[in-house]
Amino acid sequence: MRVFDEIILVPGGGNCYLIEREQECVLIDTGMSKKASKLIKTINSNFPYKPLEAIILTHSHQDHRAGLETLRKLYEPSVIAHEEESPYIEKTKELPSLGGFGGFMIKKLEGMLGIPASKIDQKVVDNEVVYGLQVMHLPGHTPGTIALFDIENQALFCGDIINADKKGKKILPPKKDYALDYKQALKSSLRMLDKTSPSVILPGHGSPILEPEEAIKAYLDEYGKV
Repeated sequence: MRVFDEIILVPGGGNCYLIEREQECVLIDTGMSKKASKLIKTINSNFPYKPLEAIILTHSHQDHRAGLETLRKLYEPSVIAHEEESPYIEKTKELPSLGGFGGFMIKKLEGMLGIPASKIDQKVVDNEVVYGLQVMHLPGHTPGTIALFDIENQALFCGDIINADKKGKKILPPKKDYALDYKQALKSSLRMLDKTSPSVILPGHGSPILEPEEAIKAYLDEYGKV
């Protein structure tokens, strides 16, 4: 699905987004391992003459990075993540464990998938701009969760700091079961939406919100006093 001429949504599990730039293309998140073949087909059919120059990871959860090494071996992109999230992807540090169902599922997936450590080539910080995307550090879901704001077309790539419904009409809060600190994650989501006026909201889960103005107002009204 093309959201804009230069942005392609690759759905399924966690959403991945391919962005076309003048000389190259950039991927936001890789999804699970089995999604790599779908991404490869999408990249090769849409950008046969442009290299996959970079993969930007919004955070370290398996459903957003499990396919990374398959894509790295094929395309040799630069891999980018926030400096506070990088140790969990490189496995020099263990992500703080979650309790409850979310923690159980993350540990189960880690054991089943055996996701290897991945080197981060560029460690970014809040407000840094990479490939025309402004980094927003939004901790809570994980310590180094980021969103990315496209300076040119004002698309907002949210990772898991917010979600959206299947119809692309309503913004949903970060999932409590998978957030290390739900209150902090909720505050981060409010700050993100308060600081930006996106033309479109592109979540890690759920459908793109193509007309976000009313959805943002409703979200801020509902959760802004929490």
